[in-house]
Amino acid sequence: MKNYTLHIPEGVKDYIGIEAYQKEKIQNRIKEVFYKYSYNLIETPTFEYLDVFTLGETNYQQTQLYHLITRQGELAALRSDMTRAIARVVCTQNSNMPMPQRYSYMASSFRYPERYQGKLHEFTQAGIELIGKNCLEADAEVIKAAIEALKAAGLKEFTLHIGSSEFLEYMLSDIGLGSEEKAAVYKAIEQKDAVKLKAILESAHIDKEMLSVLLELIQCAGKIDLLRSIKEKITSAKSKEALEYLENVYEILEEYEINQYILFDFSILSYGKYYTGIMFQAYTHGIGSAVVEGGRYDSLLNKFGRDLPAVGFGIDVNLLLQKMIKENPIANFISRRTLIAYTKAARKTALREADRLRKQGLVVENSFFDTLEEARAYAGAIGIGGVLYFKDGDQVEVHNLAENTVQETTVGEL
Repeated sequence: MKNYTLHIPEGVKDYIGIEAYQKEKIQNRIKEVFYKYSYNLIETPTFEYLDVFTLGETNYQQTQLYHLITRQGELAALRSDMTRAIARVVCTQNSNMPMPQRYSYMASSFRYPERYQGKLHEFTQAGIELIGKNCLEADAEVIKAAIEALKAAGLKEFTLHIGSSEFLEYMLSDIGLGSEEKAAVYKAIEQKDAVKLKAILESAHIDKEMLSVLLELIQCAGKIDLLRSIKEKITSAKSKEALEYLENVYEILEEYEINQYILFDFSILSYGKYYTGIMFQAYTHGIGSAVVEGGRYDSLLNKFGRDLPAVGFGIDVNLLLQKMIKENPIANFISRRTLIAYTKAARKTALREADRLRKQGLVVENSFFDTLEEARAYAGAIGIGGVLYFKDGDQVEVHNLAENTVQETTVGEL
């Protein structure tokens, strides 16, 4: 029989020691970026009424939600999405505040994943929402903030893929697909099933040139030249307008000097089904899922009672942490610590010097072992790189465990 006191449920994990520290460091750096862009920090309840997360959805019993029943018998759910929670706040508590309203958050969200076993059910999201303004500059600023947040977190190489929910919808409508056929197309795109996608489009009896364009769009990503070449091939006025909007956003991103991160990708889909225009996702090598998801959602707040445009994004902090650990292993971080050991006669000096080193930004740990040999063995076992051993008077031994060397020095020279 499973001992539930010694295990945790599927989809959650513990963060301990340096891993927890690195996670907090990433979060603080991201929050600092949001603060500098004038986004106000917001916290919402961990669980809310189920209606908040199902409003506007056709399926009331969504399989991705963690459902709860309160003591009063009311249906609730763990927070699956900060965007909806913020929409509720804007339409109730902050309904009289001037627009645009800017919000930032750092919070845990909870979802049963539809695909990919082993994914976390509880994950930390960091993000911003810009409410009450629909313009090129707003979309460009949000994308810029996403890129700056990833860079601040320490991510060096990544691409931000931009697409459009409007463009895909217009294209599929223009070729005469009904709602069921569109749903099948979106499912094939989500599953990256090019064979199934081609079969669906061929069954719609569209001409070969348009079939080729759609398959190219949905199976590749490219720079601004891809967008411009596609714009030349299509005839639909609405589809062209959607592409021209993306092109105009790109021009602002060029002015921000961040266009080197941008790819256009029309296979983008999202957990959030509420996107109405520009959509974007960020990817980095070695991580199979998007580390950022965002876009414009001009219809969502209307469901909560106010007709307001909005744009925002969420960063998956857990995926960022996974990437950071790959690039900078925890063992290397631990090795930069120093262990302070001392005799009883030198204790006061050792403790004073330990505090001085901490004020200089070093990571210093006090030894509680009776002998130097025990202190060295402990440091070696957990990967600490060096031991400072304070003896009588002002004599100090510097033990470099990586190189297995010992040097004599004094407190003054130290």
